[in-house]
Amino acid sequence: MTEKAPHPIGLGLTLFYSSMVLVFYVLVQNAILMHFFQQRPESTETQEEYAAIMKLLVNDATVLSTGIILGGMSAILFLVLLIRFRKVDVKQHLMLRPFLYRDLFNWLLVLIAFSVIFTLIAWLVSHETPDFMLKIWASRDSTILLLLAIVIAAPVFEECLFRGFLFTGVQNSHLGTGAAIVISSAFWTLIHTQYGSFELITLFILGIVLAMSRIASGSLYVPIILHASNNLFAVLEMALFTKNVAQ
Repeated sequence: MTEKAPHPIGLGLTLFYSSMVLVFYVLVQNAILMHFFQQRPESTETQEEYAAIMKLLVNDATVLSTGIILGGMSAILFLVLLIRFRKVDVKQHLMLRPFLYRDLFNWLLVLIAFSVIFTLIAWLVSHETPDFMLKIWASRDSTILLLLAIVIAAPVFEECLFRGFLFTGVQNSHLGTGAAIVISSAFWTLIHTQYGSFELITLFILGIVLAMSRIASGSLYVPIILHASNNLFAVLEMALFTKNVAQ
């Protein structure tokens, strides 16, 4: 009986490549942040002035949207090149396969139930919408640009990396599917450093839901659509809450 040949992208390479893609993503975003910083007319002679401007830019919708869109597109291209470098089929590795509309509909129902439950929990514990989300919505110059970033670019990039590349690499290793669900959800949660503990717990559980939808449907497209739908709900929440506060 012949032994199964090791996968061209093993666990070690998966973790290393995932880290490289994240670093690349952050570098692109920082480059965009510095570009907007250099366009500001304010004085930055002191450390306090520099910090104040950077704080404004970090919570600026245009800066954030541009960083997510350009950073996400660049990082996905970088990820594809890394996969192709190992002579692996990109669509197969990322599970970019057709799916049944029945599966998508069922998981959308799960997502709706998830959103209702955690919205109710947030209301019961009097948890407020994070301040940075309100600042981003209030600072937007283009709602369309913000929607493109949050509803399309972010879900596509994050799902390709976490529920696609990272998940497959961990699942194909000796750790198996259970570890792939937990690790991909944990890593995805950890990149959202702007959130508080309540949101991080919610994101981790949502990550598990997204991973399970990938397994059940056999396609990465399903968690991408679920992720996009969840982010659209978050944008609507921002708009509604900001409107209520203004009134």
